[in-house]
Amino acid sequence: MKKKITIKDIAKMAEVSIGTVDRVIHKRGRVSEKALQKVNAALKELDYRPNPLARSLKNNVVYTITVLIPDPQKDPYWLPCKSSIEGVIKEYEAFDVDISLFYFDPSVPSTLKDMGMELIYKKPDALLFVPLFEREGELLLRELDSMDTLVATFNSLPRARVDHHVGQDLYLSGRVGAKLISDFLRPDSNIAIVHIDESFNNSIHIQQKEQGFTSFFEELGSVNKIFIKTLGTENIRTTLGDFIKEEKVDMFFVTNSKTYVVARTLESLDIDGIVVGYDLLPENVQLLRTGHIHFLINQAPGLQSSLSLKSLVEKLLFGKEPEKKQFLPIEIINSESIKSYP
Repeated sequence: MKKKITIKDIAKMAEVSIGTVDRVIHKRGRVSEKALQKVNAALKELDYRPNPLARSLKNNVVYTITVLIPDPQKDPYWLPCKSSIEGVIKEYEAFDVDISLFYFDPSVPSTLKDMGMELIYKKPDALLFVPLFEREGELLLRELDSMDTLVATFNSLPRARVDHHVGQDLYLSGRVGAKLISDFLRPDSNIAIVHIDESFNNSIHIQQKEQGFTSFFEELGSVNKIFIKTLGTENIRTTLGDFIKEEKVDMFFVTNSKTYVVARTLESLDIDGIVVGYDLLPENVQLLRTGHIHFLINQAPGLQSSLSLKSLVEKLLFGKEPEKKQFLPIEIINSESIKSYP
């Protein structure tokens, strides 16, 4: 069994005091260059590894982490995030970390800015948030530039100002959606990219999916028409139904979790069409099972949120450096593979 290395062992080998070794290991106080070199040499020779758990308990500091996500009562897509975040809070409840969860309205961009600014002014040690709206998200990041706050994001695009990001390659996911649709393409097919309840000009994640989708067909040299339709919730089925009949669209790529709206509209109009969209909402899963939705791309929002939050906790408690960017695999779900999901 490998002998446990103590600070006393290091001090003896380096021929310095225990206090000097403590200052070097914990990077506090002044140490001469000569002593620093001797301690570092001893650390390397003894292959010393600090105990992060013991260090976190010894620091006697309570770290504050603030989490800001879209309100799941407004959009159920975010319910798995809420559940996963609450799970992480429970997992680390015995540690000196105080995690608080707050919400903004996913239909009102200003609420991201207002709530974000309010939380930033409280100066947490770390902030995890979803920059759902581009302008408001950038404003918050600029405000954080002058602060020591550790910043993480998820379910969006990675940004230079962010210490840690978890998500999918959104451009690539758009191309994946295009490939799935292309396998069903006929010469007379018309294709629609459908954005539902999205502020397109302020939602760079939706723009990335659209760009990825259209780039695939451009490279393919397809002559099929591609229409882009942005819809709000008011009279959405009537508006969508009129659009489908007018443009004779039979292939649909829905860029968010409201894929079920398109599938239900086609069902009500008794129109056959290929529908590809996102996320394992109960409504989507039901229509996937019945064949009204053909494929869903699972963005795993719960996993994204928990990985992001855990990276902040482990950085603050244990000094573990998070990855700057962590892309998750793009999961394609069909009516058979959905059976393996709980």
